[in-house]
Amino acid sequence: MRARPLLAFSAALPLILLSATFARADGAPARSLVRLLHSPTKVHPLADDSGRVALSVMLPPGKDARSLGVLEVAPGVGAIRLAPEEVDTFAAAHPDLALTISPPLLPLLDVSGTWTRVGVFRAATSMGTGKNVVVGIIDTGLDVAHPDFRTATGKTRVAWMLQWGRKPAGLHPQIEERFGCDGSTPQGLCAVFSGADLDAMMSGQSKLDLPRDIEGHGTHVTSIAAGNGGLMNGGTPKYVGIAPEATLVIASPPSTGGFKETDVLNAARFIFEVGEELGLPTVVNLSVGADFGPHDGTSPLEKGLAALIGDDKPGRAIVTAAGNSGALYGHGDRGPFGIHTEVRVTEGAEVRVPIATPKSEDGKGYVWITFRPGDEVSVGLDAPGGESWIRLVEPGDELGYQGEGKTSAAVINRLVNGNTSMSADTNSAVVAFFGAWDEGAFTIRLSGHGDAQLWVTGQRDVAPSGGAGLAFEKAVRQGTISIPASHPNLLAVGCTLNRIGWDPLTTEPIQLVPANGIDWQPDDVCYFSAAGPTPFGVAKPEISAPGGFIAAAMSRDADPRTVVNSLFDGSGCPKGEPCYVVDETHAVTAGTSMSAPHVAGAVALLFELDRQRNGQSTLTQARVTELLQAGARWPKGTVRHETQLGVGALDLEGARRAFEEEQASSGPPSVEKSWWVLSSAYARPDETWPVWGTVELRREDGEIASGIAGTELELSVTGGVIVQPITKVRHGLFRFAVAGERGSAGSKLIVDVRYAGRSIESPRELAIGEDVWRSNGTLDATSGGCAWSEEARTSSKSPLGPSIGVALAGIGLWRRRSRKAAG
Repeated sequence: MRARPLLAFSAALPLILLSATFARADGAPARSLVRLLHSPTKVHPLADDSGRVALSVMLPPGKDARSLGVLEVAPGVGAIRLAPEEVDTFAAAHPDLALTISPPLLPLLDVSGTWTRVGVFRAATSMGTGKNVVVGIIDTGLDVAHPDFRTATGKTRVAWMLQWGRKPAGLHPQIEERFGCDGSTPQGLCAVFSGADLDAMMSGQSKLDLPRDIEGHGTHVTSIAAGNGGLMNGGTPKYVGIAPEATLVIASPPSTGGFKETDVLNAARFIFEVGEELGLPTVVNLSVGADFGPHDGTSPLEKGLAALIGDDKPGRAIVTAAGNSGALYGHGDRGPFGIHTEVRVTEGAEVRVPIATPKSEDGKGYVWITFRPGDEVSVGLDAPGGESWIRLVEPGDELGYQGEGKTSAAVINRLVNGNTSMSADTNSAVVAFFGAWDEGAFTIRLSGHGDAQLWVTGQRDVAPSGGAGLAFEKAVRQGTISIPASHPNLLAVGCTLNRIGWDPLTTEPIQLVPANGIDWQPDDVCYFSAAGPTPFGVAKPEISAPGGFIAAAMSRDADPRTVVNSLFDGSGCPKGEPCYVVDETHAVTAGTSMSAPHVAGAVALLFELDRQRNGQSTLTQARVTELLQAGARWPKGTVRHETQLGVGALDLEGARRAFEEEQASSGPPSVEKSWWVLSSAYARPDETWPVWGTVELRREDGEIASGIAGTELELSVTGGVIVQPITKVRHGLFRFAVAGERGSAGSKLIVDVRYAGRSIESPRELAIGEDVWRSNGTLDATSGGCAWSEEARTSSKSPLGPSIGVALAGIGLWRRRSRKAAG
């Protein structure tokens, strides 16, 4: 039986990010934001380097995008870049088009092969290399010359590449025109290269500059999914990806100033169209994560990506990183701090939600607030020091603020006017603030009635990479799942700890040491991994995979031995030497960005197996997700928060058995080897807002209990209701849903899952409340407003359990051990 989570341990302030993530503003009301923040004397805060604003355009059915000067980047989603003063004119000329704004996106297997059991998969299938499957990567680019992406003879493994930020090469003008590279639509320039073009560049036969990866993120991610370890160098490759013979298709949106959601959609469209023309099944990896947006699947990016996959598109899949925003931390007697919080707003009680901020000279802050359908909540903003920048703005209204210098702000609250992506389905509000302010706390003011879910994102002076950034002072881990991973139909991947030590190329061996009461173990769930569920209760992530300290390809342009502030430049290294570099061409880093490509490679192997067994592609996004979940394993390390894990960790051999043994009977399951997880750590007294449970039945040998109908599975609920009884999804995989009874806030919900009369694990007890704070008495509503309890004001503990932070910048996390002791 698996170990239960630890109860509590103290928080530490994270000093640097483990892996880059994408910070983005998805689905914000474009016309309103551009107008409210516009000042003739200031550079518009939403403009890119060219002075233009990137817009997403929701296209009505049958509308010709090109006739509007818009590029269709996904079914029903277009893209256009306009000068700020042109936005209102364009919107007025096209009142039937919904426009949304996208501030910049910033970028989110030697040992891991053991955890994923990819070797067992290959032995059982005599394949498992991803051959004749396209692995598409949307990221910062690729070091095309790196040995991991070339054949034994030195030829490139990249079939096609789309690179923004450079002039069209003119080698494939029709393709460049199709994807807006040629300037026919105001999307920015890009170039398309075939594999033959790249080989000509590497051999010197072409005078064109070879595509590169300055940031290094894309090269590392691609290597995990499909690197071959460097066959052209001879010898036995060590750092081999999951699908080392897959066909690579790379798309690199412009990273200067950040990526735009429309570029990501255009990149996904490019990869899938290439796969279709090649006649190959295709999986796209998105190691991206954003904290700003509705988190309910209604943003243009989520909708656009979901439209590219589905039950009618077998042989297509999209894998996304869950995000790295799951960490909570305390500071003195304050906290827990984090990017997400939630609160119940009741009539007659104004709720004040503080956002801690450092001093800023040029900061950007975005807050997205998602409400439930039918909620009516007004939203206002106070600046640090208490000055009211924006009064309470009622639903259906908007208000802007222009301060001294370049300081400005805006609140847009549920505008349903055809010019924004907000609708009765999304019922959201956006708060944005830009410029200079003192250290202290912004305050979001809420009044009315409803349930508010809030996410905050900081950029420039208040970006998290520069320190703590913007953070709610009473944050929760639950609900930190990123966009687009929050879409119900996209496969979101959380992170497990791959290794706790490694041998750098130039320094003594490195090992993680116990910190904050935690003795790190391999296969722990990563402390920073974002947690579900979504605002309306959808269980996320679907699965987890190795992401903590993964060794993979290092771009030559991100080598910390020659480049300052590289992705692999860790300030906590002994003597300041580059301890993340493990050999001349590979380095270590961490994040859910590294977890997602493990699963993307796994999908490629399942696609390969599917074609071999069935002669064609039959696996859809939903079915391949179910196979991976049915075959998942319980981590050998510690799982402190099930909401970060999903149903379990990636197990390719388990997924293969789920695929090939669907009709087999394997004997009775073992309650000691089986397990179940819940999507939330507390329950609401509302049947429309259930807690989802997933049951994994395993045999005595730990393998899937196939051929079990589930008639002997029993769900017992005390103090609540069963919303959905136990239902079979696939062999060994079952789901159910429970909720607290109406009016039961403050009580407990007890859930027990039994097989043949025996409990699988101990019964689970969940507190019931309208929000997490009321479920445990942390927040008290009063007639004059909402106030934190004394314990909450002085505690650094999260109401959802332990919170930890890991600093990689010299707070004693690392230790050196002798090479002799390292063995």
